[in-house]
Amino acid sequence: MRYGFFSDVHSNLEALKVVVADFQKEKLDKVFFLGDAVGYGPDPNECTSIIDQTTDVKVMGNHDYAALGLIETNLFNEYAQKSMEWTKKVLTEKSVKVLSRFAMDHRFDQSYLVHSTPKEPQEWSYIFDLDDAEENFNFFNKQICIIGHSHFPVIIKKYNGKHCFLHQETLTEIAKGFKYIINIGSVGQPRDGSNQACYLIYDTKEKIATLKRLPYDFKKTQAKMKKRGLPQFLIDRLAVGR
Repeated sequence: MRYGFFSDVHSNLEALKVVVADFQKEKLDKVFFLGDAVGYGPDPNECTSIIDQTTDVKVMGNHDYAALGLIETNLFNEYAQKSMEWTKKVLTEKSVKVLSRFAMDHRFDQSYLVHSTPKEPQEWSYIFDLDDAEENFNFFNKQICIIGHSHFPVIIKKYNGKHCFLHQETLTEIAKGFKYIINIGSVGQPRDGSNQACYLIYDTKEKIATLKRLPYDFKKTQAKMKKRGLPQFLIDRLAVGR
């Protein structure tokens, strides 16, 4: 089986279309979404609809949660607050129904999927460093924990109870004796210095997990954001991946 995992689309239709087209090229058997369909970007309804139609499993993100009114936007920074206020005004009833069906987490085979952290899924905490990762390895029993949320793709490995460490490449074998936390980055708002969309492919036969990057027309997204009056900071960051 070939599985695809993607996260943090953030209403970026141009990035999402490129990634979904690549799912077809890669001949993926199942596709899993790990949260934040909406927020920041200009096309929340269109993105929510495509995610609903193209994925087998959908996990809740904090921006999805906020769009449903389940957390207050005062927990967000000023740019996220403004974009969420706009998002809530334009979301259709159909989109709200789709978002409300998202699960908080999902377990299957040897994988555990959650947007933020396995320790506290609904607290929307982050795994920013190896200390955070070390603690969170204690909160899932599957071999692989796949997350999003930070928009920073990274593979962290832990061998037989020893201290975890950073895997320096974008491809890794899922090997016996190891546990993994894999952050699959962001489709619609990368923050690791690359402006390319990112998602994860896992080939269960070859036991290989690969973080894949794809360019998209971010200038088109920027133009739509400007037209909708979204914050300039959010517009500018798409070009630099920060």
